[in-house]
Amino acid sequence: MRILISGNVSADSFARNISAGFESMGHSVVTLDEAPIHHDNHDGFRPNLWRGLSRLYPGIERWWHRRLIEQASRFQPDLVLITHGVLEPEVARRIRTATNCKLAAWYPDSQACLGRQYLLASDLDAWFFKDPYMVETFRAKLGINAHYLSEACNPLWHRRVALTQPERAKYGCDLCTAGNMYYYRARILEMFKDYDLKIWGQNYPRWLISPLRSRYPGVFVAELEKAKAFNAAKIVLNTMHPGEIAGVNCRLFEAAGCGAFQIADWKPALPELFEPEREIVTFRTRQELKEKVDYYLDRPEERQAIAERAYCRAHREHTYEIRLNKILKVLGLDGPSVYAGKLLASQAT
Repeated sequence: MRILISGNVSADSFARNISAGFESMGHSVVTLDEAPIHHDNHDGFRPNLWRGLSRLYPGIERWWHRRLIEQASRFQPDLVLITHGVLEPEVARRIRTATNCKLAAWYPDSQACLGRQYLLASDLDAWFFKDPYMVETFRAKLGINAHYLSEACNPLWHRRVALTQPERAKYGCDLCTAGNMYYYRARILEMFKDYDLKIWGQNYPRWLISPLRSRYPGVFVAELEKAKAFNAAKIVLNTMHPGEIAGVNCRLFEAAGCGAFQIADWKPALPELFEPEREIVTFRTRQELKEKVDYYLDRPEERQAIAERAYCRAHREHTYEIRLNKILKVLGLDGPSVYAGKLLASQAT
């Protein structure tokens, strides 16, 4: 099939992982990079400029998405998949006018990041959310075709890797994490400021004052480099955004897929994905996190056994190909009837 993806296509981004997953399944994929329109919480000229322009000129988002409409008209995809929340409803309508495709969204953030809530007003065939709370709320109260679909690992790069001595020197540590920094996460991690801790990323905000700044080398890790960083750490700390109500984040699957041992924020959806304390060690309180970090730092054999079980589960049940097959099934794009119909249509022309 022909699939058009709208999203941020930077290294190890959600849209890039989806694109790689569809390509590995044999589909023809075009990805349109929408990076400038993503509203994030860290400093930077482009995000701040875009935020300012979109406030002054709301129509600028529709102007930016003209490229998506043009690409859809040329490519005539079977599926357009939106991986962000800033697609105006009018843009979705124009895509429908220009194509005969299925139009869906797989949203990778919490409800706190929905912004203007364009997704909820757009005419889509299906909505996929990683938080069961969002699915239940939107299905019951808005009547939309919402489905629960957590994120995943990508075996292309979320896997075990052999580390050289220089790589062990660069990435090796007792504790590590990777991702955005904000006060909620900083306050949780500050109790480990005197541990051998590394926080990977390039978006430490200038306004965030914390003793953790010295633990932030300003190095972004993605794909195989992320796998190296996670494999080199004794413990990966997975503190989730407070906006996550019932769902989990992508780091849960990435760390497990890399074969790393992690201690993760407990969420209601987690037990259906991994067995708590046997595949993923969890915490509910600050004190519990501290106690479990101290306990497992001294027990490498237990860490290895737990990480191995999570690794097997992640690659068996939680890959992007598995998730994407669910999307195709919900949209009716799986099965021989779809391909037979496409073949007949091509023969007719």
